[in-house]
Amino acid sequence: MSFLFFSCKDKPVPPVVKDYVDITVQPVYNGENLLMDSIYVTQEGYKIKITDLKFYVTSLQNGGTNLSQAALYDFRETGTLLLHQEADYVKFGSLQGILGVDTTLNHDDPSAFPTASPLNISNAGTMHWGWNPGYIFISIEGKADTLIDGIDNLDHNFSFHIGTDQYLQPLSFSPINWQQISAHQHNFALKLDVYNIFCNPIQPIDLRLEYLAHSSGSQAALTQKFGHNFKSSLTPY
Repeated sequence: MSFLFFSCKDKPVPPVVKDYVDITVQPVYNGENLLMDSIYVTQEGYKIKITDLKFYVTSLQNGGTNLSQAALYDFRETGTLLLHQEADYVKFGSLQGILGVDTTLNHDDPSAFPTASPLNISNAGTMHWGWNPGYIFISIEGKADTLIDGIDNLDHNFSFHIGTDQYLQPLSFSPINWQQISAHQHNFALKLDVYNIFCNPIQPIDLRLEYLAHSSGSQAALTQKFGHNFKSSLTPY
């Protein structure tokens, strides 16, 4: 009996295996992977470089099965990673969400979110407006040279900060082509066509004239155009 007791007691407990999903976003420009601070050329011949590229996605789910409350993409700080989450990819054959911070979250106290949440003020940083009770949904900043004279003098700043509830946009991806990257990890890859944001064939943005949009009433037309161009540029890879 003593032998049986100790044999059962010493039986190893199998480790708990967890499954994870990643969502990545690769920025591209004219078919090439975009590099921060590198110089690119618009259809007008302007030279530009991107110095900041961030955006929020919230309320990610599949038909009521929640994947993530919020994810913050910061290309300079975390590269192409948008989301790393414990989840079973089989439950997410489709994904719906919000480009931006859902109205139900947008006006909450940013210091009240859990410390690990992308919505916590310590993680949101400049993506929360101090003067406005809400988050910046999309932030793209950079410098441009709009004089086509053969000299690289990128001294013309541009800044697009899209926020406020009226500029929230729904996202939907179906079906999801999950790629297995390890035994218990799968990845859904997106790309963001930055060239299409500025050189959209239907509604291009001329950075010489349209270089500032911080979602104020007087900038409504440019804010809406930029937001729509951004969403149409975010597609499965």
